[in-house]
Amino acid sequence: MRSTETERMLRLRDVARLPAEVLVKRFEEDFGNLVTAAVADATRRLPAPVRRLLDGLEWHLDWADALVWAEGELQVSAERMTLLGDPRLRRVEGQLRQVRVRLHEARCVAADYRRQDRERLEQGRLLTARATALSWLGKALPEEYAALFAARVAELGIPPLRRHTASRDVFDSIEQAVAQGRLRVTAGPEVTALLELPDDTFRAAVADDVREQNARNVLLRHPLVLRRWHTGLARLCELTVGPARASSATALGRLPVDLAGLPRQEAMQIINARRFFCAVQQRRLDCDRTVRGLMAEIVRRERADPVNTARREAGVHARLRLAEAHPEAYARIREELRAYESEPGHLDPARLTSDVRGALKARLLAELGTGGDPAPDPPAAQPSPATRPAPRPKPGAPENRPGRDRPGLGQGRAPRPVPGPPARTATGHPSLRKAACRRAEPSR
Repeated sequence: MRSTETERMLRLRDVARLPAEVLVKRFEEDFGNLVTAAVADATRRLPAPVRRLLDGLEWHLDWADALVWAEGELQVSAERMTLLGDPRLRRVEGQLRQVRVRLHEARCVAADYRRQDRERLEQGRLLTARATALSWLGKALPEEYAALFAARVAELGIPPLRRHTASRDVFDSIEQAVAQGRLRVTAGPEVTALLELPDDTFRAAVADDVREQNARNVLLRHPLVLRRWHTGLARLCELTVGPARASSATALGRLPVDLAGLPRQEAMQIINARRFFCAVQQRRLDCDRTVRGLMAEIVRRERADPVNTARREAGVHARLRLAEAHPEAYARIREELRAYESEPGHLDPARLTSDVRGALKARLLAELGTGGDPAPDPPAAQPSPATRPAPRPKPGAPENRPGRDRPGLGQGRAPRPVPGPPARTATGHPSLRKAACRRAEPSR
């Protein structure tokens, strides 16, 4: 049995020699193999297929998950090696620095994939100049748009919009989706029994899941259990932050005490608590990842609903009628968007970023909010027989300043200018400059 486990466990030097398809099988056998591959990717030069496997669409979240685990293990191992005077300390500290750099890149890669998902959802609606201009015009003239939309809905006989109870958080949204059949899952007897456990017993089950990387409790990932799983993980962090000497309930931080000055048993208790704290943090990311995936699935199913499809078509019809009624306002928006087109009628998301789009949209809506027509000329000033000059401000009390030398909230600030189109930058993430180093096995 021991030899079989040894054969399954990868070593750092093995990762570069194995093809990607073999690595996938090893990852599925043992989470530790994925952690080893992630550390090897951060500290050694790997073949391009292996790197594409780790930061590719299928494995990039598991890759980030493994890097979070590796960071905690390496940090705590370095602290233990400092206590014991282990000669491998310097190499482990070097690995820790490289893993943290790669973890930052992994988070950037994950954010880029999420942005691409949002853009795919918006494709054909916000990435064309015509659809974007129509959408903004409807928001600039909300009352007229609402009347046109209601008329079209009545004309087509679309069922009324289903009213959902306002969601306090994402867990409410998930539970409502299950109750309304938008997420087709069932609560079997095992899930029901798990939900009926007392808080202490449930938290013990969560702690057992934290300790078992290769035998994760799938019941905790059930949509109806996610709220309690999230609460249980947060409570474990609160209970462990003191024994682990962590800087907060969300970050381990530097060890604030000198372990060498403590009794050996007490020092090892702190080390073990810090290792457990890191494992809990990794599980919290796992929980957030599960919640994010379910919310994305809910959005996809909402968009595919026939009633919602019909309502979107009614909205398009209403915005077209609105553009016909206000051609100058529509033309004004199209003219502003032209600077961000990659080709006629198609917006370039690299130039019209979310920040630029938000600022441009806010400015146009403020200018067109009166109906899109030019503002009337102000009336001519009538001469006054006794016009008094405005009093001059007193020295030491400048206008619009509540204090001596600092502007108050919202005072003394000019409107923020709308940024222009940014210069194009190469997409993707920078490659790491890797330093080859030997394997340093952090003992557990």
